[in-house]
Amino acid sequence: MPVRQRLILLLILCASQSACSLLFPTEAGESLSHFDATAPAEAAPAPDFRLTDIDGNTVALHDLVGEKPVVVQLGSYSCPVFRYRRFDMQELQREFVGRVDFVVIYTQEAHPVDSINPYVDRVWNPWINKIAGVNVPAHASEEQRRGQASATFDLVDLDSRFLVDGMDNAVWQQYGAAPSAAYVLDLRGNIYMRQPWVYPREIREALNEILAE
Repeated sequence: MPVRQRLILLLILCASQSACSLLFPTEAGESLSHFDATAPAEAAPAPDFRLTDIDGNTVALHDLVGEKPVVVQLGSYSCPVFRYRRFDMQELQREFVGRVDFVVIYTQEAHPVDSINPYVDRVWNPWINKIAGVNVPAHASEEQRRGQASATFDLVDLDSRFLVDGMDNAVWQQYGAAPSAAYVLDLRGNIYMRQPWVYPREIREALNEILAE
């Protein structure tokens, strides 16, 4: 497809925030059937982590909880759900500014163009990535992953703490090994709600319930 046609189609897809949201799944499909069994349960304490941000500063989860609810979102730029749901996540952050902390944990790529997909046993480059020209390789080092996380921070314009999972993918595994998961934590650091696919409307409802208590 010519570049001009790709750009036109991409503009049509992204002309409406809601249209972008409707393009992608909101519930775990067969490929994420493991999530319910492997992800930490609701009402349980959120697994603590100690990660570096895109500037190399160390941030621990237990340092964030206590004063505000915390939204923890995991994802990578090659995941279309992560990219296009950023519109609604931006809206959430504006709505709850000063009242909620938002944290993004950058994980291994959901759709690396040069290696096996972590969710299916094959290389999988979705059509939406091809149209958008998203061709992200698998991370070969912590430095490369941090660089991709930093570039993503600039591209998606999410005013969140951007943390970077280690090359052992330990936090990704602890939190259910999903391409675009999200968690809402209450003031005690317990999991109020978990999602195998980030779904901003439900996150808003959960935050309003926590803040009303």
